[in-house]
Amino acid sequence: MVYKGGVSYELIAKARNQIRQVFKKNKLGYKIQSVFLELAHNILLHSEEKNNMGNHEAVGTLVLDEREEYYLLITGNVVSNAAVEKLMLHCEHINSLARKDLIDFKIKLSEKEVDKNSRGGGLGLVQIVLLSGNSLQIATERINNQSTYLGFCAKIPKEGFKKEAINKVHKATEKV
Repeated sequence: MVYKGGVSYELIAKARNQIRQVFKKNKLGYKIQSVFLELAHNILLHSEEKNNMGNHEAVGTLVLDEREEYYLLITGNVVSNAAVEKLMLHCEHINSLARKDLIDFKIKLSEKEVDKNSRGGGLGLVQIVLLSGNSLQIATERINNQSTYLGFCAKIPKEGFKKEAINKVHKATEKV
């Protein structure tokens, strides 16, 4: 699935329903759906680019791509340069934490009073890393003095491949 254009709550709901139909009700489907919702919501809240054809929707790119061992969820949108540095530091911190520390950090963030000028508390990015079990990849490309293109990529392992990898490790250590 690849989409580029206006992002609205209606579009997110339709895409979520498609994901539900494809993955039914299983753990992998829940993870993909939840990560997709977090990433799409980030576009909705933070995209500086707006659709000028009527309703001024946030504009972004949404990608769900299947690979042999995992699924990739990729999003991209234009954000203000002022937001990028803070966001990069937040992502670096999240990616540096072990799972237990990540859970503690999420609790700390949820208890923190949200700034009235903020568009979010940073919980969504933490949730993405917890759900995917992998670091959140982030890429930026400065457009001009005001804007930067921001891309996120979350990798969600397929259930069978995760178990196969663990079994291979166990078999390899048994031989030693």
